[in-house]
Amino acid sequence: MFTLLGKGAGGLAIFTTGIVLKTRQITFNKTICSTILLKNLAFPLVVWGCMSLFNSPTTLTRLVVVALAIPTATMPSTLAIRFNVHEAELASTQFWSTALSFITLTAFVLALS
Repeated sequence: MFTLLGKGAGGLAIFTTGIVLKTRQITFNKTICSTILLKNLAFPLVVWGCMSLFNSPTTLTRLVVVALAIPTATMPSTLAIRFNVHEAELASTQFWSTALSFITLTAFVLALS
């Protein structure tokens, strides 16, 4: 049962992302920019620094930092639409986070290799 859920989750997430981004206006402002910088860059850097400070195993550090550098998930946008709260901002954050993750995620993977 969990195998079936696991195989379908990725495709469903991509489908949901497409619907959310198609139905909402994508904008860019200071709030969205700061959220993306914190999520895609600052948070993984802080955790990387903490893990280096405490001499965590290299493999664990790589896994955790790269996992944290992954773009914003679809769930915040879905909940925003469901409860009619900051829908455009969260959809825009999801879009820009994903678009810019090609740069930030690549940088983290290269820096950690």
